[in-house]
Amino acid sequence: MNTSITQVLHTLHHAVNNGDYDTLSSCYGSRAKVVATPLSQLSADNTEHHDCVSALQQFQQKFMPEHLVTTGDEIVIEAGDVALVIAKLYLVPKSTPNALPCEGKKALYVMQKQLTGEWRCVIDNFFGTDLVDFA
Repeated sequence: MNTSITQVLHTLHHAVNNGDYDTLSSCYGSRAKVVATPLSQLSADNTEHHDCVSALQQFQQKFMPEHLVTTGDEIVIEAGDVALVIAKLYLVPKSTPNALPCEGKKALYVMQKQLTGEWRCVIDNFFGTDLVDFA
């Protein structure tokens, strides 16, 4: 496990849950993409055309307006300055944040090491492999 990548993911999810958009923005690389809608609803070139923070706000409002994200297990496959992360995420109702997670997802992320040595998310896909079901 790459602890710096794990830390970026924890920071990212914590920022989403707390509406901390400055911290959230710092988790992403300069040309990052967030998959905020299934592929069938994306533009012709299959990319989102807005910044990552706006995409995550849209995603949160549409798919998890009453939930918080908690992080589960993850697998990091690193190759030089790029890493594929497969992570289990769980949704917990905002009304009962200490409850056991109620719904699990397998998210996919692509992380890239910056020139500074820090990892940043360049592709954030909460849908994980389920995205294929929308194609």
